[in-house]
Amino acid sequence: MNKLSILVVALLVVLLPVQSGGQAEKPAGTATVTGSVKFEGKKPRIRAIDMSGADAKCSEAHGGKRLKPDTVIINKNGTLRNAFVWVKSGLEGKSFPMPEGDAMLDQKGCTYTPHVQGMRKGQSLAIKTSDPTAHNVHGYAKVNRSFNRSQPAGAGDVSIRMRRDESSPPMKIKCDIHPWMNAYVAVVDHPYYAVTGEDGSFTLANLPAGTYIVEVWHEKYGVMEETITIGDGEAKSIEFTYAG
Repeated sequence: MNKLSILVVALLVVLLPVQSGGQAEKPAGTATVTGSVKFEGKKPRIRAIDMSGADAKCSEAHGGKRLKPDTVIINKNGTLRNAFVWVKSGLEGKSFPMPEGDAMLDQKGCTYTPHVQGMRKGQSLAIKTSDPTAHNVHGYAKVNRSFNRSQPAGAGDVSIRMRRDESSPPMKIKCDIHPWMNAYVAVVDHPYYAVTGEDGSFTLANLPAGTYIVEVWHEKYGVMEETITIGDGEAKSIEFTYAG
């Protein structure tokens, strides 16, 4: 093979798309969906947790102060925190690069952090403990394999690979020793998901052009969805509103 042929082959290797599952990996899109998850109506009464009656070490981690659970957190601007927003349909047949590393769930102060999160199908969920007391990590999976692992103080991470989509609803995780501890993990086959934070907003960036069903899930108020059609380079907004 002469030098010119070698150069042509090298250029083709660089320019050809990466193969994934036998099909060419499609580039990310240029559309963006933003929005917020609002709350209207009467705020629910949330009772504070008495950790001292169950585990003195949990109470000591918060200086004896009683925390309120993360079940319903209404932000100052009238939006909801910990709502999971994702593209429910419209991406069938497309594949996307996997993120590096594991999704993480920490047990700190006898609470799960984060309370709600998304991860990719095929990723592992690494559950760590930062507490000086024992926990029991119980995953109530309905699509993936359920798990129930003890995790004493100082123990290594529990690692669970999620092999199937499980996002509507997300998988619930509890601690059987401390009944107030719970978290939710949504397993999705693409990167277009978000969890609302302190301002109740979400962004689904780099979407391919198309028509999508966008769903929001909240552990107390359930599911809502909207259909949206968006083109290359477009930016559109959706607002979800839950009533108390």
